[in-house]
Amino acid sequence: MVPPIVIGAHPKRHEPEPIELGLMLSRLTHAPIDVVGTFWFDATPQGTASVDYSQSLRDEVHQALGQANGNLDPACGEVRVHVGFGPAKHALHETASRVGAGLMVVGTPHRGALGRIALGSTTDRVLSGAPCPIAVAPRGFRDEVVTPERIGVAFVDTPGGWAALRAGAAIARHTGAGLIAYTVTKRDIREAGRDRAKVAVERAIAAHARDIDSEARVLTSGGTDALVSESHTLDFLVRGFRGHGPMHTPTAFGPPSNLARRVACPFVVVPAAVDQPLMALFGARAGVTHNASPARP
Repeated sequence: MVPPIVIGAHPKRHEPEPIELGLMLSRLTHAPIDVVGTFWFDATPQGTASVDYSQSLRDEVHQALGQANGNLDPACGEVRVHVGFGPAKHALHETASRVGAGLMVVGTPHRGALGRIALGSTTDRVLSGAPCPIAVAPRGFRDEVVTPERIGVAFVDTPGGWAALRAGAAIARHTGAGLIAYTVTKRDIREAGRDRAKVAVERAIAAHARDIDSEARVLTSGGTDALVSESHTLDFLVRGFRGHGPMHTPTAFGPPSNLARRVACPFVVVPAAVDQPLMALFGARAGVTHNASPARP
């Protein structure tokens, strides 16, 4: 059974990116979809906000499907809509836990949008304790009904980094994409240090992605800036996160929210201890084999 995808969407604003990304992921995995919206004030005359907003989100999902495919795509799974009162983080986590979600999808960080279900000033709270990985839809994202060809992983030799590589490998294996694992060293580090960093990445690839067209790359400067530049050539970028407590970022990649605001492709954040839901999402059709696509130059 394919675990569901939970999409966080604003019930009153037309912000199609998370819905578009969620539908794309459902098309790739045949996963059912749970669309979640929240509100703080019921300004409707008859107190029918939950019903009205539910219908609004349902219409937006169907509109997105129609625009992408001309009709409702039979490859997408069942669509369910949930709208309620309260904070977005609680609604997303509660729904994801209740339905056993493989992935949550949210919008890009954005200032000044009160109540929006996105990774903004509440990034730490949304990520902390998340029951499954989170995918962030970049601004302007649309489902072009194509298959991903190139998956990037921001790798650090930590539990979170290994979880990210396992998740990236699962996406690449399922879609037939190539995999590039990036790590960062300081510009002035000795050559032996760069070699050790590359060996760590290659060891992780050998453990979890040896059956995929994979490549290890060491970025000697730039950190976040270098990954942002690389994201223009990627279909997904995956990175790890410790998952609980205050956010600590002892790597050159910086906090997930920095990348989420700037990357050009869908961005997947994988808490260290909860990569299995995403593995189940992309491994549910393990019997279907793909020919790995070479990485684009």
